[in-house]
Amino acid sequence: MTHADDKGLTSERTRQLLTETFDVMQREYIEQQVVADLKRLFLSRFELGIYDELESLDEFARVLGKDLRALTGDNHLSLYTVNPDEKITHVISHQQGKLTYNFGFEQVRYLRGNIGYLKFNKFSPDEQAREAVDAALNFLKHSDGLIIDLRDTVGGSPDLVQYMLSYFLPVKTPLWYVLDSSNEKTAEMAALAGVSHANFRGDLPVWLLTSSQTASAAEIFAGVLQANARAIVVGDTTASAGFYVGVRHITERLAFRISMFKPIITATKTNWERTGIVPDIQTPAIDALDLVVQKQGNTARGL
Repeated sequence: MTHADDKGLTSERTRQLLTETFDVMQREYIEQQVVADLKRLFLSRFELGIYDELESLDEFARVLGKDLRALTGDNHLSLYTVNPDEKITHVISHQQGKLTYNFGFEQVRYLRGNIGYLKFNKFSPDEQAREAVDAALNFLKHSDGLIIDLRDTVGGSPDLVQYMLSYFLPVKTPLWYVLDSSNEKTAEMAALAGVSHANFRGDLPVWLLTSSQTASAAEIFAGVLQANARAIVVGDTTASAGFYVGVRHITERLAFRISMFKPIITATKTNWERTGIVPDIQTPAIDALDLVVQKQGNTARGL
């Protein structure tokens, strides 16, 4: 079915869509204090003719989303078009590939010196992903040190983050809590009972490899382990995607993927939006694995 907005946007309709977008943002956005100024800025851009060339609702969604990310520094923000009867979700779907195969778990192996190595690319929201976690960490439980490669880990499910953290921290350890736009606490997350073993607790060395692509849920994982002195983070500062995202209709054909909640790492009372997780050892991400293998080897030899 072709909709009127697919054929072209009038100036009046573009202005109306801008106003409706910021109405939703005023109700829902985690940083309420910036919305009024943003609305004035975007309407000024409209008056200057910056959005005169938009020809479709799809183009409006793409351009406005790009501008919102650029001007807020919030990389979670995006707009997209939907069918009127389509169920909307904040969960991003991916084509089959490294983010979906084996629930995103790509490599599990032992390196020289009995160092375990785990690489995965997403904290999958699929309930069966816990089985992949258990299989990987059971395979690695006899290692003398553990490297977790988050350099390509784009985010995903906080529930799986909580489950994986429970392998490394004692049961009921506070992990993070969540604030809404009124600065009210809406949830508190703690380490769970029921993971299959506790071999990674205690003094087993744990290293986390990060890059500028390490984002969102992966930043919670790295930040909590770092804050609890349970892992050493090595690589580049992470992507600084520090908000929880929801989705809301702007119109029946336009949806807004919008930051609605702020997770706070309990041990440090901090959020990492716009700062990222700063590594304990900063080095180009491409060199991080070699550096850790060398350091772990030197430690094993007593150097």
